[in-house]
Formats: sequence, structure tokens, C-alpha cells
Amino acid sequence: MYHVPRSWFKPSGNILVIFEEKGGDPTMIRFSKRKTTGVCALVSEDHPTFELESLHKDANENNKNKATIHLKCPENTHISSVKFASYGTPTGKCGSYSQGDCHDPNSASVVEKLCLSKNDCAIELTEKNFSKDSCPSTTKKLAIEAVCS
Repeated sequence: MYHVPRSWFKPSGNILVIFEEKGGDPTMIRFSKRKTTGVCALVSEDHPTFELESLHKDANENNKNKATIHLKCPENTHISSVKFASYGTPTGKCGSYSQGDCHDPNSASVVEKLCLSKNDCAIELTEKNFSKDSCPSTTKKLAIEAVCS
């Protein structure tokens, strides 16, 4: 079995050349599309999202520079559940995230409130959404794995 990442494909005009091993049967080659059933994201509070125009405004006037996670499911699907959410010091990668030593216990409920039953959502790393009191002087991250259906 071969896996060709979607990122290698152009919108059209792709040519796939397969060199089969000796004795292989090229008539047995089958193609299948993998359906995305989930989304993952990870952002650190020290990597804020900003727009160039915001650099010319007073920091108190503009809240666009808050670190934000954006989740988006494939077309005609929505976020049906949150498999993992941790604001603090989560570790791992998509499919195997785990809580770190620092964790806001309300992380999953915040993400569910903002994202469940939506095709896409945005979660800002603000004091309104998450407790900044735990683990002072630690740069915190938000890691999310959600299911799309």
C-alpha cells in the first residue's frame, strides 16, 4: 500500500507514475480517498495572530493580536465532539496529545461551548476563556483534537 499526501497534489493536472516491484501486477492498483474525520490544532500564547494594520493601532484599542486557534471541518460536516483539549503545557501531537503538568480543567468545556455543532470556530487564548492563574510565568499552549461528522 502507498500513501500519497494530499499536500503533494495540485488542484488539477496531476500525473502519478508508479514503478511496480518485479512480479507486481499493475492491474491490481486501486485508489481510494481518505475522508477527514477530525481536526487538530496547537497554538502557544507567545505566537499571537495579528494583521499588519493592527501594528499601527494602540494595543489597548485592538484585540486582534490575541493568540487564536481556528478549527474547520470539511464541507458539509460539523464539530460533533472534542476528543482532547488542554490549555497549559500539553504534549504530543495530533492523535496522541496528553495533558502536561499545567492544565486548565475547564479547557474541554470552553472548546465545546465555542465549537460544538459548528463547521468552524475560533478560540482565543484570553483570560475570559482560560485561567491564567495556574502555572504563573509559564508560557501556555492550547492543544485541541476534535471529531467532524
